[in-house]
Amino acid sequence: MDSGVRLSHSDGTPSAERGLGPSDFAAFFRDVHGDEPFPWQQRLTNRVLSEGKWPEVIDLPTGTGKTAVLDTAVFAMAVQPEVSPRRVVFVIDRRIVVDQVHKRATCLKEQISRGSTPILRAVRARLERLSDGDPLGVAALRGGIPLDAEWTHRPDQPWVLVSTVDQFGSRLLFRGYGVSPGMRPIHAGLAGNDCLVILDEVHLSTAFAQTLNHVARLASARLPRRFVTVEMSATPKAGGVAPFTLDSATDLDGCDELRRRVEAKKRASLSTVRNHDAVPAQVLNIVKSIDKAVKKDGSAIRSVGVIVNRVRAARETYTAVADAGFETHLITGRMRPLDRLSALTAIADIVDPERNQQGDRLAVVVSTQAIEVGADFSFDALITECAPVDSLRQRFGRLDRRGLYGRQTGEPAQAWVIGPKDVVESKRPDPVYGHSTRITWEELQRQAVNGKVDVGPMSLRDFPDAANSPKRPAPLLLKTHLDAWTQTRPEPIVQPAVDWFLHGIDTDPTADVSVVWRWDRSLEALRLVPPRQAECVQVPVGAVKAWLEGAAEVDLADVSSGATADGQLGRNAESAVDWVRWAGLDDDPESIAASDIRPGDVLIVDPDVGGLGAGTWDPSSKEPVADLGDAAQFAYRQRATLRLDPRLLGQYAQPTVPPRPADESAAEEPLSDRIALWLDSFAGKPNATGGDIAEVVQRLRERRFESTAVGVGEDASNAYYVLAELHANGKRVVDVSVMDGSDEAGSFTGADVPLGRHLAGVGNRAAEVANRLGLPPEIVNDLRCAGALHDLGKVDPRFQLQLVGGNRVDLEKRRGEPLAKSLPGARHVRVYPRGMRHEIASVAMIESNRGVLDSAVDKDLVLHLVGTHHGWARPLPPILADSDPQTLTFTLDGERMEANSDLTDGSLALDMAERFWRLIERYGYYGLAWLEAILRLADHRQSAEEAKQT
Repeated sequence: MDSGVRLSHSDGTPSAERGLGPSDFAAFFRDVHGDEPFPWQQRLTNRVLSEGKWPEVIDLPTGTGKTAVLDTAVFAMAVQPEVSPRRVVFVIDRRIVVDQVHKRATCLKEQISRGSTPILRAVRARLERLSDGDPLGVAALRGGIPLDAEWTHRPDQPWVLVSTVDQFGSRLLFRGYGVSPGMRPIHAGLAGNDCLVILDEVHLSTAFAQTLNHVARLASARLPRRFVTVEMSATPKAGGVAPFTLDSATDLDGCDELRRRVEAKKRASLSTVRNHDAVPAQVLNIVKSIDKAVKKDGSAIRSVGVIVNRVRAARETYTAVADAGFETHLITGRMRPLDRLSALTAIADIVDPERNQQGDRLAVVVSTQAIEVGADFSFDALITECAPVDSLRQRFGRLDRRGLYGRQTGEPAQAWVIGPKDVVESKRPDPVYGHSTRITWEELQRQAVNGKVDVGPMSLRDFPDAANSPKRPAPLLLKTHLDAWTQTRPEPIVQPAVDWFLHGIDTDPTADVSVVWRWDRSLEALRLVPPRQAECVQVPVGAVKAWLEGAAEVDLADVSSGATADGQLGRNAESAVDWVRWAGLDDDPESIAASDIRPGDVLIVDPDVGGLGAGTWDPSSKEPVADLGDAAQFAYRQRATLRLDPRLLGQYAQPTVPPRPADESAAEEPLSDRIALWLDSFAGKPNATGGDIAEVVQRLRERRFESTAVGVGEDASNAYYVLAELHANGKRVVDVSVMDGSDEAGSFTGADVPLGRHLAGVGNRAAEVANRLGLPPEIVNDLRCAGALHDLGKVDPRFQLQLVGGNRVDLEKRRGEPLAKSLPGARHVRVYPRGMRHEIASVAMIESNRGVLDSAVDKDLVLHLVGTHHGWARPLPPILADSDPQTLTFTLDGERMEANSDLTDGSLALDMAERFWRLIERYGYYGLAWLEAILRLADHRQSAEEAKQT
């Protein structure tokens, strides 16, 4: 789809003069991966660069290296930055795949950053010119180790994002799951602009494909949007769009490797069992027969993949096979990323498509649908529960993926398809796949010859349409829907849910919530060690509600329609779980009823109640769950933290009691010395720490850290210290990710920054970003103007008193030079009235002297950007009565502004709301959100840089 946008290069230099072109792609690919690109990969790159646009549909068989579209996208961004979107978003409706594709993207990033060859250095130089950040960022919006918000820090930086439909789609529709209301406009603005969205295996996500196409047609006449969608699927788009496909003469005849993959021989045997509860026992029987053949007949099979349709079946199959003495591993999409990383590391050699067949021990990997798409796993043999034919095609793509087993043995790779009779012989729809599994089974039986079915890469094509996974259309996306969703704070009382637009009409609610296990669920502890995506397990709303209410387990699958209601038999109040909802850095976690849980919520649960088994979701398990808060913080690579909570330290087998606040009065040595000695003893215990915690302890021993007492209120006996890395490489460690738009995160940085300096810094930074994005000069000007005015309301004496920690003597010293950021070491006090917004006061001050807007081209835009720079006033601003009104004054460039802090009288609220809707018409839903994001992220970045200098 051609965006129709042609911008000049950021430095005015035509790309042809930069020494990169289509002929360099093969060298680029080889330098990154060590292999030559397949012919189709070079053809695609040539087409994208010669035409300046992408094909709307790419149709390639499994195993042919489809994720290499990322290489083409990044290379095109370097060669033609004037037409290539800054963010490449690879979207797929599977969870494990996110991690696999993320791995390839990370390889791209690392090799480009290293720049060890002339071509890589040229690509790096071109990408570096696009922003002041790294040449390429990589993030996962579902379960990746980096926090999902990292990609929102620099709107001008090239990024590769890997995401599920839920995570990217909800952000695109202004209702980002797991995103605070205040941050949703930033995520929507970046998701809806400057993006190349590659929707993989679109047959799994037809509803979202329709929604994407509706969004892509939205435009803003005033802004270069650069929003492009590409579908990778064997299913042609409506209208008969010709897909980009393999060419037999060019792609196969000229490439032995690709031809071997496409022509790999595979055969499957069919077997039935009584019902799906009998699947684990049948899998074990087949594994035993394979093992017997290995030991007795010298079979070359060393790895067996098992794919079943439900998470509970995967757990039970794993248990059955492991209890029988086989090396067994479990992988599902319902795992915490840190747990899944450990599991994937353990199976790396087992599933490596390039491995040699060695050893005499059989290894079994049990999984759900999570690995059926995109995961670069290869097994010598495969056992699968029957599923729709399109799912089976994907699953068999994990069997002898490179054709190496067949080449070594001269025999087709073996597979088994298990058909539960209560599904394949029943007229009732299966809760996961409807009738399509039964229709697929009937066709498999019809095609079988001597009980065997050809399941090679080009097989299973001539099946009835009804044998494919159920496809539910999305509702037509109307202006009224976007009118409701774009209102992010406050949200309308009545608004459309986004789930149907992501997964189709009539689907059961399957949107996920994030579950985190923490010992201390207090706000002060969560501020110091905030929840990270790396420690979250994603579970559908209905399944979590059943667990928290003590009901029977809701059986899950790793597909969007795969939450079933099997076995929900009432409620057991005694087994209710202790949990809270994370409400962000400004508010205490909320104790809520299960009925109040919403999609995207982050729930923080007591580890003692269980909920995980073998690393995956298991609501029946009562085994305590490891608290991974510090490991997740360290994995995010921002800073090292360690909570000296005895409950937490117990999971590391650490018997030594750490220093405690309760012991402070009797202590003879300084606290820092006592903690340092304790860290030395912790590190010296053999096997006392596990995984990243050992690295955390070492990091804290090597670098400066600060200790903060937590829980020192009425009962200080249970208080403990939280250690946090303070400086690295001579700079203060600043965790940009917690800058979520709240005053708590943005103002209390300890940077001691005067207001005037901060205003100028934000204005200049916003203008620089806008320039690099190729925005029109008048927009650049207005972003600079908005930045120079955004924090005027902080001159309120009560806000200033907060920034000096409530110390009126320090406040007097600052008279005449108001602060934008708190003094170093200032304690957190609340003096400014709760609920009052300084940015709304900023708008009132500007309105008191419109002369400060003389330089603005669009005065409405400047006022709006100032009023929304913390995510409020979309569209209604919160205006509260002030019982102690203050006079707010500030002079900027000779223009004096003055306003009263009580804004209840007058039309300010109505004016701001009407201005919001005018600007939506002027810049579009996504254009306005994009401009807000640019200013707000410039504010976050400026605050972070100021804090690093202290």
